[in-house]
Formats: sequence, structure tokens, C-alpha cells
Amino acid sequence: MNPPVEPSRPSSGGHGAVLTAGDLALLGAVLDRLLPGDGTMPAAGDTAAAAAVDRYLAESPALRPPVLAALARIRVAAAGHPDGFAGLDGDGRDGVLRSVETDAPDAFDALLVQAYTGYYSDIVVQRALGLPSPLQPTGYPAMMQAPFDERRLDRVRATAKPWRTA
Repeated sequence: MNPPVEPSRPSSGGHGAVLTAGDLALLGAVLDRLLPGDGTMPAAGDTAAAAAVDRYLAESPALRPPVLAALARIRVAAAGHPDGFAGLDGDGRDGVLRSVETDAPDAFDALLVQAYTGYYSDIVVQRALGLPSPLQPTGYPAMMQAPFDERRLDRVRATAKPWRTA
């Protein structure tokens, strides 16, 4: 599980580790449409979800091709508007997202998974859900029992080594 993202607001115009400033702006607009908030839950644009997605892409290069492909398809699908995706109204944005989901379902799913992961890993969202943050700060209750009894390893220690000393 990814650690919670510390509370911070999206950067103003800077680029990320993988995403350009334009990619981050587009991702922020997409996240706001996918996770708009409802008064109780914050909108994705009010969290560090876009920065978290950028961090996930930096940490896992295999995630980059589908997520970047989804962003590129969104950009192309919204190219008819002078201001791109950000210039569309809600119905227009939904139409673009639906078309990308239909035309490139694998890429869209990869983007969606990262969007939700970034959003629900954010400490602001976790607090809004009433979750302790960071998640599992003290472990599971079963882990908090009496100290580990070393005698439980005696049988394993008594067996021959399954390796050679080099």
C-alpha cells in the first residue's frame, strides 16, 4: 500500500518527476471531473492526488505508457476547443472522458486506478473519511500482542542449512 500523501496543494505551474506542467494541469482537470468532491469529501484538485500520480509514475516506469497514453488521448479528444479539456464545460469533459474510455479502455483504466490511488492515499481525504493517518500507524491488533516467542524458531534452527557458505 502506498503511504499517505502529506497535505499539500497542487504546484502552480511546476513540472513533476515525469509529468510536464501541461500534463499535471490536464491531470488535475481530469481528476476534478472524476473525483469532484461533495462538500464532505474534497475535490481531487484540492488534494495532492496529481502529485501522487506523478510520483507513482516515477517509481513504476511500467505505469507510464498507459497513463501517458490516456492523457494524450484526452488532449487529442479535447483539441477542438481552443482551451482544450480545461475549456470544456462539465458535459463536454464527460464526453471526452467517455470517448477515451471507449476507445482506449486499458489506458483509461490505468489512469483511473492511479487517480483513485492518489486520491485515497491523500491524508486530507483519509481525514475526511475518518481514517487514522497514516493508515495502520500502530499495526494490526494481532501484531500488537505479546512479544514474539523466539522458541518458535527452534525447529527451524535445528535443521540443516539449505545453502552452502560461499
